Amino acid sequence: MLRNKGHSSKQDNLAVTAVALQDHIVHDLQLQSLSVADYSKTRVQKTGNRSTSLKRNAKAATDTGLKKTTQGGPKAEDPEKEYVLDPKPPPLTLAQKLGLFDPPALPLSADEWDRVKQRSVEQGDSMQPCPICKEEFGLHPQACLQAFEKFTNKKTCPLCRKNQYQTRVIRDGARLFRIKCATRIQASWRGHVVRRWYRDLRRTVPPADAKLRRKFFETKFTEISQRLLCSYRTDIDELFSEVDRCLAINRSVLQQLEERCGRELSEEEWGEIQTQALRREAPDCPICLTALAPRETVLLSCSHVFHRACLRALEEFSLGESAPFHACPLCRCCYQKRILEC
Repeated sequence: MLRNKGHSSKQDNLAVTAVALQDHIVHDLQLQSLSVADYSKTRVQKTGNRSTSLKRNAKAATDTGLKKTTQGGPKAEDPEKEYVLDPKPPPLTLAQKLGLFDPPALPLSADEWDRVKQRSVEQGDSMQPCPICKEEFGLHPQACLQAFEKFTNKKTCPLCRKNQYQTRVIRDGARLFRIKCATRIQASWRGHVVRRWYRDLRRTVPPADAKLRRKFFETKFTEISQRLLCSYRTDIDELFSEVDRCLAINRSVLQQLEERCGRELSEEEWGEIQTQALRREAPDCPICLTALAPRETVLLSCSHVFHRACLRALEEFSLGESAPFHACPLCRCCYQKRILEC
């Protein structure tokens, strides 16, 4: 009988150990929804209890249409505050109580969290993209880890596969994202300023290359011409009237020249002009400033006397020998000339 009693105690211990292991595995894999009891009965019972509690706690309420204000509401939380998501360790399973498995680690202290964060900063984890979604850490909250835990149905690190880890919310990723955004904005603005400065430099300073230099001055001349055209008045009728007026003035001047120089002088007029030249008693040529005699001289219709060679040289130098009219070097009048006998 003692043997049967010892055998039954061993079987009881073995059964307790098996149940403890099964409970630990269920809790470790987060399979608490699995139960030996009938699922449909449990579901109906929970639903019935919930409806009963709702009926018991239901109260009549009147909607006045006014917005309700809460007095002494919760204060706004600091967006930069860091906090631990699971401050309390999970309860011990039966297997851990029996010593079959090690109990979960105690919550980390503030110093231990500081050392963990320092190691993460040294490794540059916040500068790298998220290991799950492969995107940069932003300002908005990202639930990648929660989605991963829900998908795997187990609390396991996606990198090192460690079980039952502790999590803490930090703001390093958001801070680095702000710095990166500010750096990108500054780089874009500096690039815009440099490009604008370079365009102004290209418009003001001619380049050293011959082709670019030619193109630079062509552009400058085009701009100047365009400004001149824009500054002028474009009244065509007024322009044509001005052209007609100038042509009329030129015709009148030419007509006066033809009347004065185109008409042949008579012998009597040449005699009066020669008498007027003798009265002047000019002994020297006004061009070469030497004595008129004994070289060949020429008399002009304006009563001035020159050396023939000097006057011919002056005419060729000024307008050419084929010019229709010449001006006297002294009085600037159009003249006709006549050679005088020595």
